[in-house]
This record gives sequence, C-alpha cells and structure tokens, in this order.
Amino acid sequence: MLRLALVILLLTAGTAHALPVKLSCRVPGVHDADVIRVVHAVGLSRGVSDKVMLAGFEAGWVESHMNNLDCGDADSLGVFQQRPSMGWGAPEQIMDVSYAAGRFFEYAVRVDRPDLSAGRLADAVQRSCCPERYDQAEARAGAMLRQAWQGGPEVAGGVYVVQDGDVWADGARLSTSGVFVGRPAVAGRFVFARTARGEVMALADGAWRPVASGVAGDPEAVARPDGTVDLYAVLADGSVARTSPGWQPLSPPGFATGKPSVIAYPDGSVAVYVRSGNKLMASAAGTWREIAQGLDASPEAVLRPDGTVGIYTLIDGRLNRLTSTWEPLGEGRFIDTVSAQVDGTVYARTAEGKVLKVG
Repeated sequence: MLRLALVILLLTAGTAHALPVKLSCRVPGVHDADVIRVVHAVGLSRGVSDKVMLAGFEAGWVESHMNNLDCGDADSLGVFQQRPSMGWGAPEQIMDVSYAAGRFFEYAVRVDRPDLSAGRLADAVQRSCCPERYDQAEARAGAMLRQAWQGGPEVAGGVYVVQDGDVWADGARLSTSGVFVGRPAVAGRFVFARTARGEVMALADGAWRPVASGVAGDPEAVARPDGTVDLYAVLADGSVARTSPGWQPLSPPGFATGKPSVIAYPDGSVAVYVRSGNKLMASAAGTWREIAQGLDASPEAVLRPDGTVGIYTLIDGRLNRLTSTWEPLGEGRFIDTVSAQVDGTVYARTAEGKVLKVG
C-alpha cells in the first residue's frame, strides 16, 4: 500500500515551466501583494517549516511572479501553474489561491528531505524543466516573505510599522536586525515588536532587548500610572495572556487568534477585546462575553472622550465600525489590523504597505 500511495503521489505532481511559454499569457513583472499574503497565511496555518515556506515562495515567483494567472503552458493555471490534467484539481479550485497553496505545501511536506535546498524542494514538487531557477529566486522569495509578514500600523504620536523586517517610525528606522514581523506596539517611551519566532522585544534608551516569548500574534502594550508597561498577547496555545511579569493566562487555550486590543480606564481597570473564531469577545473583571460576530481580523478598541468605546475591524479587507451592527467605512481594502484614534479617525495599511487615514 505504501508503494502504491507513493506512485499515485508522484503521478499527481505535474510538470511546470519557469514562467508560462504561451505568448498570449502575460505575466506581470511584480508580485501580487494579496497573493503573497494568502500563500503565507496558508503555510502558517499548516505549520510548515521555514524551508517549505521558502520553497513555496520560490516556486510562486518562478512560475507566475506570484500572481494568480488564468493562463499558462498547456492547461497550467494559477500561482504555481498547476495542471488539472495532472491531478492538481479542477480549474476553479486551482484558481483559488488558498487551495493551490494548500496543495503545494501538502506535497512539499511529503517529499521534503534534509539534503534538499528550498529550491530543490520546490523543483521536487513542480518537476520543472529548469530546476536551478528556484534556488536562483531565493533573494526575491525572501523579500516577498518579509513583506507578507508586515502588519498594520500603530499610531501613537507617530506612525509605526514593520517594513522588510525592521521597525520604522515616521520614516525613521528604529532597528537594523531584519527580524521583526507584524504590527509594533507603543506605550510611553517603549516600543515593542515581535519576531517570527514568537519573541517580543522592547526598544528603550536606544537598545532592543527581549522581554517575553511564546507569542503567536502581535503584542498590545498598556502603560500603567507608575510608568511600567503590561503586555497582552495571544500565546502559541491560543490563550490570551498578560505579563505579570511572566505570562498570566486570561482565557483557556485555543480561545483566540491575532492581536488583543486593551482599553485602560482612569480607575485602573482594563477591558480586553479579542477575536475568537469569527466572534468578538470582551473581558472585564475576568469574565468573557460575546459582543459581535463576523470578524475575519483582530479588533481595535478605543476609549472616546465621552467614555464610550469605539470598536473597529477589517471584514473582507474593508474597514468596519461596530454600532448596532458592523458598519462599512468606505470601499478601501486593507491588511492585518487598524489603529483607531480618540477623535474617530482610523489608520490602516494597504497590501502594498501604504498607511492611509480614514475618517
């Protein structure tokens, strides 16, 4: 049975060319920012290794410049130029970037070996005419990976973002390590950012130092009246936690994803908002309750001057504000999380990395 399964597996791996050879199939010279984020998200959801993830990005660049092509050599389609006739799926499935990435990663995990580079692993999946091109695309693939890791903005006396692995504030580079991902957090004089390895680092007095580990999403930093800072995050086990100074669980495992949003009230109490599945959950005094449904991104809560709370999120990439229901605020499409201000304005980041002000 094992030998038969291996034969079937090999037969389903269709050949691919290094970019479509049909003259009528136009391949953009640059990648599609939405496509790289979807491929990256699928790889993360499957827990693939760094090498397998890099192989996916190298293959995507070589085959389509990381674009979801509706054309290709013979019947090849999509980001990875997968062929329906070779068992990769129906055309409409292959044109679904999530499905195509899932098939690539599924096969890559099966055929991976320690002696294969990321490029040779990509070729083992694609069975290309030009196997050397995948390793040659490593630098480009790495740059796309860093972009895929970029998150939303933090606006706190300036606009903070992660770009190409470093933290920037109003155009000034605050780090040079190239290890940061997601969205930074700012509290008082401290700037916090996480690495792809789940470590949170803090910038204070010109130096970065590690302050916590084990996180699965971006941290939320809240300054206390005494000048110290509490960090909130979703940990690797899916629990919401607060530093005290070690992580103190605020929910059971598997409860949440993404980034928490925390409101600190003048009396010292806090309210924590998180995404749990597609639900918006809020905790006050240790009790969680459901506020709304329909989320596909982390929430952002802000305390208004009149004492009420404004809650924002992205739904299908579009900014929404919670009233009695989710109210769309324009047709612009954004990524990750948004940064809301007490005056009602909201900052959000496009897939191309530009931060826009809404409202």
